[in-house]
Order: sequence, then C-alpha cells, then structure tokens
Amino acid sequence: MFRYLAGHYDRKNIRRSLDRQKRTEHRTIPYRFDDSFAFRTIPEAEKFFEPLGPAVPLVEEPGRLVFTSDIQSDDERNNKFECLIADSGSKAHALVVFHHWYARSRYPAFSKFFASRGITVVEATLPFHFDRASDEFSEEKLLNADLGLTVGSLRQAVLDGRRIVRWLHAQGYSEISVVGMCIGGLIAGLIASYEHKVGKAVLMVSPDGLADMVWTGETFRRLRDRLGSSISLEELRNAWRLFDLRKNLWELSRPELNLMFVVGKDDKIVRPEVSGGGLVDDLRACNLSPQMVRLNCGHSSVGMFPYNIIAARRVLRFLKETPTLAELWEMRGFRYDFSETQMKPTRWNWLSSAALRKRLDS
Repeated sequence: MFRYLAGHYDRKNIRRSLDRQKRTEHRTIPYRFDDSFAFRTIPEAEKFFEPLGPAVPLVEEPGRLVFTSDIQSDDERNNKFECLIADSGSKAHALVVFHHWYARSRYPAFSKFFASRGITVVEATLPFHFDRASDEFSEEKLLNADLGLTVGSLRQAVLDGRRIVRWLHAQGYSEISVVGMCIGGLIAGLIASYEHKVGKAVLMVSPDGLADMVWTGETFRRLRDRLGSSISLEELRNAWRLFDLRKNLWELSRPELNLMFVVGKDDKIVRPEVSGGGLVDDLRACNLSPQMVRLNCGHSSVGMFPYNIIAARRVLRFLKETPTLAELWEMRGFRYDFSETQMKPTRWNWLSSAALRKRLDS
C-alpha cells in the first residue's frame, strides 16, 4: 500500500513539473555550446573547483549567514547567498544540506531534528533559488540547454559549498558532513571529493552524472528535446564531464571519506541505473565500502512517511548513532517536499508503533 501511495504521489509531482515547464516554455533558455569549457580534463578539475576567496561572511548573526559568492554572475541577486543555521550548541559535528532543483521550501523540521541530536545543520542556498532568484524563472539558470551557463552555475554551487565548509572548519567544528537531494546531492558529492575537511557525505536520490540524469529522467523531457537535436549523449557527457562523480573517482575514493547513497527503486527522475549503482561498484572495486540504502519508493516520495523515517534512521546511524523509535516518531508529520508546494504535515495515526517498529526493522 505504501508503494502504491508513493507511486501516485510521484506521478502527481511529475505531471506538475511537466505542466509548469509547458507554461513557461516561452522563457526557456535555448541550446548553446561554448567549446571554451567543454573539453576540460579531469586533472584540471581540482583547479576548476578551487575556492577563490576567504571564507568570511558578509553577515553573521544567530541562525543566519550571508556570503559573497566566489563567482559573479550577470544576476546581481545571485551573487550573495544565505545560509540558515539550526545550532545544536555543540562544535562536535556540523552538517551542510543542499536542497533540490526548483525547491520551493527548505527542510526546517529535519534541520531541527538533527540539531536536537547534537549536529548543527547549515542549509545552503543553491544558485538562482530562494533569495538568489530575481523572478520565478530564475532556477532554470542552474540547469539548462546553454551548456556553458550550466557549467558556470554548478561550479558556483560547488565553490559556495566549499566556502561554507571552510567557515565551519574555522569555527572549530570537529567533524563536517554534507548531504544533498537530487542535484543538491551531486553538488554535495563534488564538494566531498575536493574539500578534504568533509568526512561524510550522504547523496539522496542523486545522479552519478548530470548528463545521464537529463537524458533519462521524465521531468527533463523538454530540456532533452532542446539538446537532442543538437548534441548526442556521449557529447553531452563530455561537455559536462566535470559533473560526473564517476569521472572524479580518484578524489571521491580518498580513504578518510565515508559515503552513503539513498536510492528510490521506482525513481523516474533520477533513475536507479544512474543513481549510485555504477559509482558504488567503482568504489567497491577500490576496496571501499560505501553504504547503499534502497527504498521501495520513487523520487519525491523518498520524503514521504514511512520512507522519510527509514531514511532518517539510516542517515542518523551513518552520521552519529542509532535514534530511538520515539525520536523517529517525532518526525512522522514532516517530509521533504520535492514539489513546488510548501511543506505540509501528514498524520498516520492509524499505524501502531508496533507495526512501525516491525516495518523499520525489516
């Protein structure tokens, strides 16, 4: 029954996303290829993702930081980014969270929960989202058919994330981890690859590589149509090769980095074959042991009850310790919302705690 409800929820969100794309088609960014970036080699990636300035915030106040971005885009609003902080009161562990593409809300309930477990949570803002957006179409500048613009925007996201990590390190946090959802997970993986201050990374329903996600995901049909008539999948992989975690295997396989992947078995946006599987095999071939969590849900529904609780249980165990059933039950009314709507509470009062314990332990 849960799987049926999850499938219905995912299909609704896919339809909503495709309808939005149809309504805003007149504002989409057309295909453009700039060969000045396309053939960068992987050995150049370390320099490409190297921070350009000091990790000093413009604004530092309780619960909030504002930084200037290393990269200055044409959109002035995008050149500063805000971080919201749920402070645990401890310098033992900090977690930087990267939201999904087209996010319309953050994850405050989850930030509060992790903070209550002694982990300070910093919620980053990806380029062209929230206060960094100049209009309702701005988010498309993060991922679009202008290959060079996409490279610049995603590079900006990685550099912004590294700035947050370096600031946390300067504040004396003993351990720093990153977690990301969808494209936010790809960003988190790249930050973990090149920022050695990161000790753990959790990639939730995240692609191994940008090109394959766009080529196979249901919500990327219109973008794929704009690309497909001008470029092949192999050419797109080459153009976006720096944003393929499997091409960054050397950096991602450093022994002091621990990785967890959360995959939805029915994911139609970041399909299981392009999410974690190949990368995990590569890591295991390097004698590493990344953790893989496969849930019987899709993409958006990874944030629904009970999958959000199962994922939270595994992530908390990975980051720190196993939470109690009572602590997990506190989270039953909240979910990650991958749609364009705000977070809504959900109640499942008919499910007994005994049934929940049996399901979580299965």
